[in-house]
Amino acid sequence: MPVPNSLTSKNGKKYAQVNFDQVTEKGLKPFLDALKKAGLTVENVAASNRVTKKNGLNVKTATLRFEDGQELQTEINDSGDFSGFKLNGKPIPAVRADTLSKIADSLATTVKQNAKKFSESLARKAKRVIDISGTKPAVKSNVQRLKEAKDRRDKLNKNVQTLQETVNTATKQKSDLTQRVQDAQTRLTTAKAITAQLEDQLKKLENPDA
Repeated sequence: MPVPNSLTSKNGKKYAQVNFDQVTEKGLKPFLDALKKAGLTVENVAASNRVTKKNGLNVKTATLRFEDGQELQTEINDSGDFSGFKLNGKPIPAVRADTLSKIADSLATTVKQNAKKFSESLARKAKRVIDISGTKPAVKSNVQRLKEAKDRRDKLNKNVQTLQETVNTATKQKSDLTQRVQDAQTRLTTAKAITAQLEDQLKKLENPDA
């Protein structure tokens, strides 16, 4: 069923609309064509056709990226008309008109007026990246690398020495523990033998005629 290009609101005004059921690159083609006629070339469209809630109403969003890198996010409500716009992540005044061409013309004016500011912002960001990369330390000399290598070696040797001492201590503790176990085993064996002798003596005392 074809969708009309405009709808009449309760106040009697007509607003341009798109197909809310098809908020995709294909479904937005009439709007994209209007933008192209207004002088804006859309290089990429990100539109999942997914419904989200805003203030209790169903809305869908589509993000359009133009050839100069600027991005326009459009918000479309469930009646198919545009309810909000963001340019490069910042809200811009909502555009209300009875045709897609008028909306496209208004948006094109805003996008073109912001082009220089956007370009300068990109240049500043690029300059910061260059400045940061320019603060990197110079290539180290062989003397510096040799000193750092020796420092690392000495640190590793110290760690090895510490670990060896730990191993030696643990080994000694194990040896001492083994000796204690052996001594205890000897005492246990002796105690068992003495106990057996005592039991034998007790039996003889209890039964002297046996």
